[in-house]
Amino acid sequence: MCVFDADISERNENEKKKLEQLRKKYEKEENIIFCDSLPSIEFWFLLHYCNTNKYFKDSKSVERELRKFIVQYEKKKVFLEKEKWVADLCAENKMKLAQQRVEIFSKEKGSYSNIYKIFKIIITKQ
Repeated sequence: MCVFDADISERNENEKKKLEQLRKKYEKEENIIFCDSLPSIEFWFLLHYCNTNKYFKDSKSVERELRKFIVQYEKKKVFLEKEKWVADLCAENKMKLAQQRVEIFSKEKGSYSNIYKIFKIIITKQ
């Protein structure tokens, strides 16, 4: 699994080429799953709380929206290591809602996340 924020590759032509080469190199590898999010993984977190495919121009803009639901959210180790925010993210069927929401949205418009792909595999193997 390869998890990354896609906003850099959208803004930087060199990074976009590197990503395309990486995708091509591993396109036939069944054990490699690209789990990118545009602009960032915070969009995946946001889908646990609201149904949107609004285009967010960068990770800071989606982080501001996410803080409406996770007030203390910070993309810093000191916050991310806390278990409570993850437990809250998964409570009350939010994970399933996020998966349903993200599969509806097209990568052609708005923001997107492919993080759900790994959870589909994990759930299938259980």
